[in-house]
Amino acid sequence: MNKHFPLILAFCTLCISSSVHATGKLLSYELVKSYSTKELGDFWKKNNIPKLILTAKDSVDVYELTYETKYTDCNPQPVIASGLFFVPHLKKGKLPLLCYDHGTEIRKERSITMNGEQSLCLGFATDGYAVAFPDYVGLGIGEKDQLYLNAESEARSSVDMLRAVRDLSIILNYELSDKLFITGYSQGGHAAMATHKLIQEQFNEEFKVTASSPMSGPYDVYFSVESGRDKEYTYPVFLMMLVKSYYDTKLPNNRMREVLKAPYDTIIPAMLDGCTSFSTINAALPSIPYKVLTDDFVNDYLHNPISGFKQYLKENSVYNWKPEAPMQLCYCNSDEEVNYKNSLTAYETMVQNGSTNVKLRMSGKKFKHVNCALFAAVYTKMFFDAQLKGGNKKGPIGKRMLIDIGKLAVEP
Repeated sequence: MNKHFPLILAFCTLCISSSVHATGKLLSYELVKSYSTKELGDFWKKNNIPKLILTAKDSVDVYELTYETKYTDCNPQPVIASGLFFVPHLKKGKLPLLCYDHGTEIRKERSITMNGEQSLCLGFATDGYAVAFPDYVGLGIGEKDQLYLNAESEARSSVDMLRAVRDLSIILNYELSDKLFITGYSQGGHAAMATHKLIQEQFNEEFKVTASSPMSGPYDVYFSVESGRDKEYTYPVFLMMLVKSYYDTKLPNNRMREVLKAPYDTIIPAMLDGCTSFSTINAALPSIPYKVLTDDFVNDYLHNPISGFKQYLKENSVYNWKPEAPMQLCYCNSDEEVNYKNSLTAYETMVQNGSTNVKLRMSGKKFKHVNCALFAAVYTKMFFDAQLKGGNKKGPIGKRMLIDIGKLAVEP
């Protein structure tokens, strides 16, 4: 199986150099929700968000849209992807554009809600940002299956979403500024870094990144898998999603179940249908997910230097480059789902590559993955606001003090 990987890699290189596809075409849009300033203000108050941190300044319209992207460079047929667009209802001058890449989802279905990461999009939008929230390929109301932690797929769908909302803004008579911000949490941190990298390397004449703030992402995918290989996973399904992504991308004519031990070879592929919940799949797996992989697959991964799966993990690591625009890396030391060393490795590598625009932001020493998200998002907003306004790059001192007090109250 894996002895063919060099041929696959060469073929993909040929695909990249010879295939040019115009993507990002807006296919459909619909106004699906409007939030008043009172609704937003009441929501912040209910969730104990002080007005000094976040104020509901404008009502927000939410549009659901579909657009055209491509599956991969080696499988470049057009596919339909979807996402949400959050825009301030009151049109006051030019709006900076922000791409928010979401964390890991396994079910295709996506609702409209004030909770979770959509609440973060609302927080940016009510304060004057136009926010693109891509579902990625295979999620939402788009086509195909998702390619988990596939840097190319995440970044392509994000860039094409930016193109689609740019066209939608013209239709809706919103004027966008030339400012572009990129962020995301967990898998979204990986996607945000991949998107910034793709724009800088391939689309820098079309988009100019003002700043990015990847948050708690597995930027070194190989390290993230290898460091947890013999440990219990909080979400063992993540490894299964990665194996599926590898097969769907590199070996589409092979079957993932061939590298799973019985009875998992029949149970798990059927569950990765986009309809089954995390909890259901996790309950069907051992806490150390490597135990479900065949000995041949594991031995090839461990001892073959050109193991296809090993190369795939390294290929989708996104930290080894030199960002030209400012980048902030948010993380929490006690994150149990994404090892915080991903952020340190990214920072150190980028500095070694000559970047002077990258900074680390520890968002909490004791926060677990879920609680880290809110404080990382607040630091991200202050960082972006500072880039817009040219003020203190750390954010207003009053907000910083309030955040520190909040962390003391929340941290265990």
